[in-house]
Amino acid sequence: MVNVWRFMNIVFLIALWMYQDPPLVSFLFVISLAIIVCLRWRFRLPSWMIIIDLLLCFLFIPFWSSSAYGLALPVYEMMSRQKYRFLIIVILLLTLFELYSIVLLWLLFQAGVFGVWDASSSKQRERYITEADRERHARHALENVKEELLQSSRKAAQLAEVSERNRIARDLHDHVGHDLTGANLALEAYEQLEGKEAEVMLNEVKLRVARSTAMLRDTVHDMTPVARIGVDVLEHIAKEFIHTPVSFQCSGDMQLVPAHYWGLLEPCLKEALTNVARHSDATEVNVNLDVTMYLVRLSIQDNGTGSKHLGEGSGIRNLKVRARANGGSVTVNAVNGYQVVCVLPLEEDGR
Repeated sequence: MVNVWRFMNIVFLIALWMYQDPPLVSFLFVISLAIIVCLRWRFRLPSWMIIIDLLLCFLFIPFWSSSAYGLALPVYEMMSRQKYRFLIIVILLLTLFELYSIVLLWLLFQAGVFGVWDASSSKQRERYITEADRERHARHALENVKEELLQSSRKAAQLAEVSERNRIARDLHDHVGHDLTGANLALEAYEQLEGKEAEVMLNEVKLRVARSTAMLRDTVHDMTPVARIGVDVLEHIAKEFIHTPVSFQCSGDMQLVPAHYWGLLEPCLKEALTNVARHSDATEVNVNLDVTMYLVRLSIQDNGTGSKHLGEGSGIRNLKVRARANGGSVTVNAVNGYQVVCVLPLEEDGR
């Protein structure tokens, strides 16, 4: 828009030159201004180039009075760049050459207003760009924080698993291992003894074996979770849903699913079943959990029609955000019934 206005002024000066038939040397003035306009089109020239425009007008006005119309270009530039001190030179030129034409003054006024408008637009555009960059950086930093939190959660889960394995191995080695080794040595000694000494040794073997058995039983009991975890939670939610019969099917190795994924799959199933209870007239719901080497896919499909025009509530939007944070997705399809599909990627090691 700015460059169009500049070139229109050059065309206007050329038209004046052709109509008024001034000295041929005055055409150099038009050519010089055209060259400066082309340079401003391609490059951002420094502010002192305004002086060059004013100097050209000062040199050629004595030869061709219409050269004063060329002052519109430097007036626009000085107002656009907020170099208001150059207006003094324009006023001096108008006074020196007694240029008081209404058309000229109106043209200069329009150039100044257009320059002020362009300066205001440029500031607003720069402010919008700065705010957009700041928001982009903030969003990028937030994504980095989310990724760091996920990595920390995964590492904490792995460390807890490794610590528990080390504890179990240490307990088995310190107690069961020693008792079994002692029992084995006692059996070897028993073979060499007779009478009362053999009976004492046999009782020692029985004591050590019984103690080892009790230790193993306690260890297994401690390892057995009290609360439901993993796929058992999803299956329990499906069985406890009383509004509509739910068919739950799963396939694949559930051990490949990271622990923090279950914290997303569970609310996904609950949200889908809640929508069925509130909005759908479905008579059955099919829940399928598929685990492969590369992804986990949970699909909840009902055969109702009441959810066809149901929009995405805050629950689905939150699930989508959480799924994207894990590199996956949550999609909703209301073509045939209402379907919610959650897909989460698995790393190569399945962790």
